[in-house]
Amino acid sequence: MKNILHIISSARGDLSYSNRLSSLILEKLLQQHTINKVVVRNLIKDVPPYADEVSIHEFYKHPALYDEQSKKLLSYANATVDEVRQADIIVIGTPMFNLGVSTPLKAWLDQLIRAGVTYVFDEQWNRVGQFKSKKVYLAIASGGRNTEGAPDYISDYLKDVFRSYTGITDVETYRIEGTMESGFIADYESILKDFYAVNDLS
Repeated sequence: MKNILHIISSARGDLSYSNRLSSLILEKLLQQHTINKVVVRNLIKDVPPYADEVSIHEFYKHPALYDEQSKKLLSYANATVDEVRQADIIVIGTPMFNLGVSTPLKAWLDQLIRAGVTYVFDEQWNRVGQFKSKKVYLAIASGGRNTEGAPDYISDYLKDVFRSYTGITDVETYRIEGTMESGFIADYESILKDFYAVNDLS
């Protein structure tokens, strides 16, 4: 049995295409009857704190040097790390926001990634991720459409972050595009039509 962490990062609530797509991915995972627990982290309702002049120094401390102030300043970050550590599957919904991920999702990543926690350095100073053997699903919504050969500002970025700083390499992307087009109708079933064929959790 597996645990899921569902990350919601769009401020559009029920009108959000990325929220709907990530929720449908979650539903399909639950239908396979291999899920033990689902934790939902809505980054709009529980906004990640931004690093400031005081807290930023804690993020660069070695965990062995943490003190009581560290525990206080890193309370959200530690809770974020614990949720990811306990999850076998992470489902992340994000809109494309000015060619990048949503602001809350970027702040969540900044709370998650820490040297000595999500990754360590080996003897050759290569980063070694500490959260291997997890699966990430990305549900990305964009008002326009990606043209062939155009940079993938969201999926590639998130894949690189998870690979480089957590050791997670199994990242699968689903997209809903063209949401700003006149007469647009969301066809989620078409987007997820092959989901079971490539995602058998049994």
